[in-house]
Amino acid sequence: MNDDTRIDGKRAAVRITTAAIVSSLVYAFVMTLPSALINEIIDAFSLKGAGEGLMISLINIGFLATLIVIPLFQGRIHKITMIIAANVLMAVTLVMIGAASGLVIFAVACVILGVSSSFIDTSSNSVIVDVYKADSAKYLGYLHGVFGVGSLIAPLLIFRVMRYLDWRGIHYAVAAMSVATAVFIFFLVRNRSGSAAAPVIIEQKLRMSDIAEYFRRRRNILLSLAGILASMAQSGVIMWIVRYMTLRFDAAELGALSMSVFWLCVTANRLLLAQVIKRAPMKFFALGALLFGVCLTIGVVSGNAVVLCIAMGATGFCGGLFIPVLVSEFAVGYEGRTSFTTSVVMFVTGIPRVAAPVLVALVSTKISLFSGMMIPVASAVLAAVCGLAIYKNEKAGVKS
Repeated sequence: MNDDTRIDGKRAAVRITTAAIVSSLVYAFVMTLPSALINEIIDAFSLKGAGEGLMISLINIGFLATLIVIPLFQGRIHKITMIIAANVLMAVTLVMIGAASGLVIFAVACVILGVSSSFIDTSSNSVIVDVYKADSAKYLGYLHGVFGVGSLIAPLLIFRVMRYLDWRGIHYAVAAMSVATAVFIFFLVRNRSGSAAAPVIIEQKLRMSDIAEYFRRRRNILLSLAGILASMAQSGVIMWIVRYMTLRFDAAELGALSMSVFWLCVTANRLLLAQVIKRAPMKFFALGALLFGVCLTIGVVSGNAVVLCIAMGATGFCGGLFIPVLVSEFAVGYEGRTSFTTSVVMFVTGIPRVAAPVLVALVSTKISLFSGMMIPVASAVLAAVCGLAIYKNEKAGVKS
């Protein structure tokens, strides 16, 4: 193992993993805010139609824009340093959102929140791939399982805290959590002598030829398309379920419960099946995407809020493997360049996170709520087709 791919011992690996897990847990709380508080934010800024998905889309615009520049830091700045700085920036922007009295300041803060989110998400995934390499799908499953735990707890906790704090106060509270995370990780990655530990892999600096070569491969193009469609399916339903439950059944709290049930089952998938999935990742991806669409359709067609809540759990279990599999599969054959490959994953899955909230809101408003919920269904089925094509090529030994 050369200096470019050296990990500073087992203790450093544990520190990396702990830093990524703690950061992902708090990040889950932050990402839950737009969905859990969507009704309060819509009322506070008098949003209408497609504008009802404004906050979520603005966050993801900042997220996507940042992914373009993150690979430029590859081999130049330690990823743990980026995670610490991003948590501080996240806290600042959460305070800005909570204090915003006008739509312009609110919108700007949402975009910056997306910037900090991008650094946390990409760096956390990347360091896990660096440390565990061939076993990364399994450990990414655990990492995203912890994210699922946070996403499970957050909606229920937020609705409980709303008895004492308004939506602005909740943003301040989560900002404090983010600052505490930055401080914890800072001390975690320092050794006993007080000097900075070296708990990350030093990567190769990215070249333009690396990017061109990556996207010449048919497999990587298919993976990108699968990622876009899977993210459209997941983002469309999880970012709209509270609003859907409110408009369709006048049951906002059941919508929050649906989010928690969804993330409970996502977490169960990631923790229980992490070892199994690595045997044939794209086969499980395709099967999960197909079942995601089937379960969601059953829930929506039932016309029953409780049945839909149960169906949300089923879709969560089926789609829980999407991101862990994609992050691992994008990195196959590109060891030492995981800042780049992880950025690509986050970029392609981030595109729908910008489009889905606005698109689902617009279709639901202009056509029907049922039509809006069918967008995630169609996306899931198409993602299954892409995943199956990749799996069949791999099984046949096709190299592209």
